[in-house]
Amino acid sequence: MLIAVRKLFLSLFVFVILVSLVNAAENRPKNIIVMIGDGMGVAHISATDFEFGPLQMRRFKKMGLQITSSGNNYVTDSAAAATALATGISANNGMIGMNPEKKVLKNLFEYAKDAGKKTGLVVTSIINHATPAAFSTHVEHRDMYNEIAEQQVDNDIDVMIGGGMCNLIPGFMPGSRRKDDKNLLFMLRRKMPVVQTIDGLRQLGKPDKFAAILSGSHLPRATDREYSLGELTQKALEVLDQSEKGFVLMIEGSQIDLVAHKNDYNAILTETLDFDRAVKTVLDFAEKDGNTLVLCTADHETGGMTLPAGSLDEKKAKAHFSTDQHSATMVAIFSYGPGSDLFGGIIENTDIGKNLIELVK
Repeated sequence: MLIAVRKLFLSLFVFVILVSLVNAAENRPKNIIVMIGDGMGVAHISATDFEFGPLQMRRFKKMGLQITSSGNNYVTDSAAAATALATGISANNGMIGMNPEKKVLKNLFEYAKDAGKKTGLVVTSIINHATPAAFSTHVEHRDMYNEIAEQQVDNDIDVMIGGGMCNLIPGFMPGSRRKDDKNLLFMLRRKMPVVQTIDGLRQLGKPDKFAAILSGSHLPRATDREYSLGELTQKALEVLDQSEKGFVLMIEGSQIDLVAHKNDYNAILTETLDFDRAVKTVLDFAEKDGNTLVLCTADHETGGMTLPAGSLDEKKAKAHFSTDQHSATMVAIFSYGPGSDLFGGIIENTDIGKNLIELVK
């Protein structure tokens, strides 16, 4: 009798383990898309939704709040914030892919490569700016743009879209910000097709990998270019979706932060709206695919922006800024797809990184 009971409990234990494994597999997405509105606070979203909405971000039904502090400061910078999101470990302000003791931290892209997945970056800044750098490199300080560019060229990133030609061409060429004669553009072209115009990108087709370096520095503002972040994102998805084992893609609306530093309310609206166009592209893809996790958040809030007044008739808000720097205000997290339950509630930025890494392993 005792032996039979033991066998029964053993069978039940094995059954529970198997069910847990099946559930874990079902909640593990094939693809992960991380969307970061740099400096995008709740007020930035609220104002854009009020004046231009309803935004595509309303399609997310799961939400949370992110605590953004860095390892050494209540108010983070983009380098430390993106490092937390990419590695699950807190970093000091200014550091990229390293902990406060300067130990190299394995990032989400590196875990994705271990899993056989493709990786991609789509940004409206230079490609070697703090946020994309944290997902793809390891340096002691975010201002080491040339070193970041060298690591990005060396690393096996499948899609790179953004600006930053200034750090790829040798120092003797006009527009270069390098102080050496390294020709990273030549090195990059040996690895993949490289286009330098939006027309070239539109005519590219579907190679296995590519880079689109569309400007010497940051891309033009959303109102000054003929293409949206949504169009750039669509091209990245077309190429990355060819991977049998899936992909990890990081998309950044980089210039929300830049214009928020200037307390430029109208530009905040247009940059946030441009980011929202990429949200539409991503959610359309994820809904059709059925096996893609979408995480949409910010690295921090910029401007200390609030909305103390507005006109319902004119659909116009009045903004107030308490600073021209970052603030420590919590930022929104939106999520969709397999694994999205991990990102609700109030969570640390490091927990976001840890959860993403566990899902990609």
